[in-house]
Amino acid sequence: MGFGKRIIALLLGALVLTDALVGCGDQEDGEQLGFTMSACVCAAPESIDPAFCTGAETEPIFRALFENLVRLRETEEGERVVEPAVAKEWEVVENFDGTVDYVFSLRSAARWSDGTRVKARDFVYAWRRLVNPATGSPNATMLSMVSGFADARESGDATRLGVSAVNDSTLRVTLNAPCAWFLSDVCTAVATMPLRSDVAGKKPEWATGIDMPGNGAFRLSVWTKGESLYLRRNEYYFDAHASAADALHFRFAETPEAGRALYDEGLVDYLLGVRADTEGAEALPLRETVAVLYNHVSDLFSNEHVRRAFELTLDREAVAAAMGGGQTPATGLVPHGVVNAPDDPLDFRAEGGALLAVGDEGYDERCEEARAEIHIGAYWGDENFPEVSCLYPADSAECAAAAASCAGIWAERLHVTVRPEGLEREDFDSRLAQGDYDLAVDAFAAPCGDAMTLLVPYGGQDGANALHYVSKPYELLIGVAESSHDLAARAAMLHDAEALLLEDASLSPLTFGGRCCLLRDTVTGVRHDPNGCPIFNAASPAA
Repeated sequence: MGFGKRIIALLLGALVLTDALVGCGDQEDGEQLGFTMSACVCAAPESIDPAFCTGAETEPIFRALFENLVRLRETEEGERVVEPAVAKEWEVVENFDGTVDYVFSLRSAARWSDGTRVKARDFVYAWRRLVNPATGSPNATMLSMVSGFADARESGDATRLGVSAVNDSTLRVTLNAPCAWFLSDVCTAVATMPLRSDVAGKKPEWATGIDMPGNGAFRLSVWTKGESLYLRRNEYYFDAHASAADALHFRFAETPEAGRALYDEGLVDYLLGVRADTEGAEALPLRETVAVLYNHVSDLFSNEHVRRAFELTLDREAVAAAMGGGQTPATGLVPHGVVNAPDDPLDFRAEGGALLAVGDEGYDERCEEARAEIHIGAYWGDENFPEVSCLYPADSAECAAAAASCAGIWAERLHVTVRPEGLEREDFDSRLAQGDYDLAVDAFAAPCGDAMTLLVPYGGQDGANALHYVSKPYELLIGVAESSHDLAARAAMLHDAEALLLEDASLSPLTFGGRCCLLRDTVTGVRHDPNGCPIFNAASPAA
């Protein structure tokens, strides 16, 4: 072999080696074509499996890599609108037996990042995998309204789920009954995004490497574990004309301070999870409620008058300010962004109105009433009320701040000593399930746009009823709502159930979820969906 040929061979070998390293995610991509959007939204994920996405923090990554049947958009009037995505159109058929068929027609232009067409069977595979007990997904119940769900879960035979591919372009889903949030929450969810059976079904490490095909605006390119994820534009994305960024670079931070350092050093142009008082911060919605939980089987808080005293003294505006992450004072248990009923322009919270006192007006009078209530409960403040602890999950800075703020309020207004106590999540959940606590603070995210998901736990005596609350009228309302096929009547019963729960001072909602972001003024085109998830497709340099 001549000298020139040896040089060419060595260069080719170097290129092959470089490609191998990039494919394994062992080094950063050295070449960046066009505009790269850089963002820090979460700590480093272990895998990219849609079935196991449980937090809003990692959702932006999945939204970049995958596209579902439909997607959400917020109008200028603030209404949530469902618009086509992989499904270009759909038909709703009400059957004589009370079931409902959704028939989705898929776009022929919808493609995976390797150029193959997205087919109806890709959704069938993903949905069956989601409900299969062997998968172990925490999101399986998201498909509980689909016919055959209970049989599939009980038998382990996911083919019993009422979802089928009529042909490559047509997906049929049969629901047990009408469901107001099926399109807006189930068909937009990360957990129900399509998957390829020839990848997810045959390659054990498919969710931890860069070989996974996606059908979103971006495709995997380089994954440096624990540090960053580099995505390239998916040239096969059906909505390519709406994309401006050529690449998307996620950098990971384990703490808010580490994320802020990335932003301050100019390594990212978008940062999610800053304090509300940060200069330039934009507040985003988060469908979540932080609440004080009272243990109804404890000696102290089995007393309704004591619970009411603790509730009456709460200054929700002060608690929200102390939490500092864009939270707003709660006016009920169910947050905004939850569906009320079909064709209803108002969401559940707007329809139900304010059930809790917020603001300074009447606050001093409520505190006087609270002191009277605690006296009726046979306690006279610091004279004989024992010191109690208020548990919270140690991994939640928001809950820690809320617990500390509440403790300060109760010390000032009721003259009782409450000691915040952080526990690891497993220990925290165990103590609540066993009834081994007096007070606790926790956050509750609505997994879908159904108020039932936040209300149903307190209608039974299983492990989900952390309050150990017992109310026959409440159980009746929840039971009738669960069995009702009249969605308007169902919504009315859920409103009554929420009102009853709060009238009994069973728990004290504190704040509705929120978080804040920073976007550098040199970048434009970043938008957020109605649930506050950033979408980076159209990001571009500001003019």
